[in-house]
Amino acid sequence: MTAADPHPADLDPVHILAICTRATGSDTGIQVTGTEDGIRLSLSSRRAAWTAATALGRVGYTVAHDSADRRTRDLIVTGWNAGRLDSRLTALRTVMHRLADNPLVTATAAVRGLAAVPVETPTSAAASVLDETRQKLRDWVDSRAGICTPAPPSRVPGNAAMARRIRAATNCEEVISDLIDRHVRVAEHAVNLFASLRHQMNGGRAERTAVRRAGVFFHLSGDSIAQDSTPLMSRSAPRAKPGGTAASPRSRSGRPRRGMSGEFPAPPGAARPPGTDPPAGRAGPGGQDFPAARPGRHR
Repeated sequence: MTAADPHPADLDPVHILAICTRATGSDTGIQVTGTEDGIRLSLSSRRAAWTAATALGRVGYTVAHDSADRRTRDLIVTGWNAGRLDSRLTALRTVMHRLADNPLVTATAAVRGLAAVPVETPTSAAASVLDETRQKLRDWVDSRAGICTPAPPSRVPGNAAMARRIRAATNCEEVISDLIDRHVRVAEHAVNLFASLRHQMNGGRAERTAVRRAGVFFHLSGDSIAQDSTPLMSRSAPRAKPGGTAASPRSRSGRPRRGMSGEFPAPPGAARPPGTDPPAGRAGPGGQDFPAARPGRHR
C-alpha cells in the first residue's frame, strides 16, 4: 500500500483499505492516494476493483470508477451515502437479532463438525473446528450486512445526521462482535463436552447431551449483551401481526426458532453492483440463512 496526504477530512483511508483488503483477500497491489474529489484506489485487477467497489458500497460509501471506462482498475471514494447507510443499519440490526436469538444453532454446527473428525484425531481438532466456526460466523455477517472491520472510521463527516448514522453502524458492529464471541464460547463449551461424552455413549446422544448442557451454560451466563444492545436493535423489532403478538427473539424452550433452521452460514456469494442490498433467503447451496439445523436428533 502507498498513501499520500492530505486526505479528505471526512474519509478515513485506513478504514477504506481495511474493507478492500477483507473483500479482495489481500492488500497487495492496492494503492491509496488522496485527491481533491476523495480517495483514489488503484487495485491489482478489474475483478478486484469490482469486488472492492461492491464491498465499499454495501458499507455505505459512495464509490465510482475513476474513469469513463468501467473496466478500469481505479476507483474513487467520494464520501458517504445516507441511503446506503440506512440500508446497512437495517441489515446490521437484523443480524444482531439473529445472533442474539440463540447460540445453540452454532454449538450444534460446531459439535457436528467435530463429530465428523475421527476420535483418534489429536485434541487440536477441537480448536480448528472452533476457529472455522468463528470465521464462518464472520463470513455470514459480512454476507448479510457488509464487511465489519476491527476498527471504526477515525474520521466522520461534519454533517451531524450522517455522522450519527456512521456511529450507529459502528455501535452495531461492536455488539455483533460481542455476540459472535458469545456464540463461540457456547460452541466451545459444547465441543469440549462432546469430545468427552462420545467416548461414553453413541454419537447422536453425545451430541444432544452436549448441546443441551451448553444451553444451560448459555442461560446461566446471562443475556447482558442482548439486553445492553436493545436500543440499537429496537428499530428492527418484529411487529405484531393483526390480532396477534410480536414474535419473541427466542423461544421459551431455549431452542432456536423454526425460522432459523437451515445450514451453517455460507461464505459471501458472488459480488453484486455497489450499493445493492444483501439478498434475502437462500442464494444457492448452503444458503445465506442463519446457521445450522435445530439441536436435536441427528443421525
